Amino acid sequence: MKCIYCNNPLVCESCSVDYEPRTPEEYETMARAEVPVDCPECESRLVCHWCKTPYDAAEIEEGLA
Repeated sequence: MKCIYCNNPLVCESCSVDYEPRTPEEYETMARAEVPVDCPECESRLVCHWCKTPYDAAEIEEGLA
């Protein structure tokens, strides 16, 4: 899967595993920026290894503050 921010392969910064959603629901979650995404391998918040962007919905929450 590719990172939606930098278009490089989505690799978890914490554990260096290629992120692949396990279910269609997990894949669908990636399209919803308001939902934080955790790495299924190491269970930490998913952060792209290449661009260092976290999939944590922080940008959405900051915009609401």
